Amino acid sequence: YPQYPNGVTSASWIGSSSYHSLQLKSERRFSRGLSYLASFTFSKLINTGENGYRDPLNNRDLDRGISLDSSPYRFTFAPVYELPFGRGRQFNIQNRALDAVVGGWEMTAITTIQAGFPINPGNSIDTCVCGSAVYPNVNGDPNLPKGDRTVNRWFNTTAFSSPAQWTIGNAGRGLVWGPGLKNLDFTVSKFFYFNDRFRLQFRTEAYNITNTPYFANPNVTFGAGTFGRITGVSNSARQMQMALKLYF
Repeated sequence: YPQYPNGVTSASWIGSSSYHSLQLKSERRFSRGLSYLASFTFSKLINTGENGYRDPLNNRDLDRGISLDSSPYRFTFAPVYELPFGRGRQFNIQNRALDAVVGGWEMTAITTIQAGFPINPGNSIDTCVCGSAVYPNVNGDPNLPKGDRTVNRWFNTTAFSSPAQWTIGNAGRGLVWGPGLKNLDFTVSKFFYFNDRFRLQFRTEAYNITNTPYFANPNVTFGAGTFGRITGVSNSARQMQMALKLYF
């Protein structure tokens, strides 16, 4: 609006959101040395106004899209299993030396598998003078097949272009899908019984035991030097620790 030297500011309650999900849960209470809790969520969150508007007076639906907090699915599985050998278990071991070696072992794990989050493409030049909602133009689906994605080319960068000056980009929100998460934490523990009053627990814990990287989101700002590339990770490499705990 060049006829207004100081621009125009419009403030109103014009946002909206819609959330739908399928949530499944399976649980086994502790029986015969085994328990577990598994859950799966399939969901989609769509909203308007989360990241501002390109054209708030004429077409606010240009910025209606998948929320940046909306992962399509998440699965977790947490089992606990006591091996049936040892003192007080299914196969009781009377020999204290043998029990010290093979008895009293327990294994636990936490598995997490989650899809990536949507990412808003951006433009390095604010061609529309929109402030917070600066988008490039897009031609087609920029997402590559999973087998073609690499950290140096996570999506099809040639699908984007910069709009002309004083015009808004046509790229929708949440067009690019970020990397997903696969993580397994694992614990092995064992009790050593001295008498009815004292017992010692040995624990070995491994976080991200498969050493699987959880890549950070790629750079989605058109015109940036690292556009389309992933330059970091969001998790730590495999970590292991051991501990002793005395119960009395």
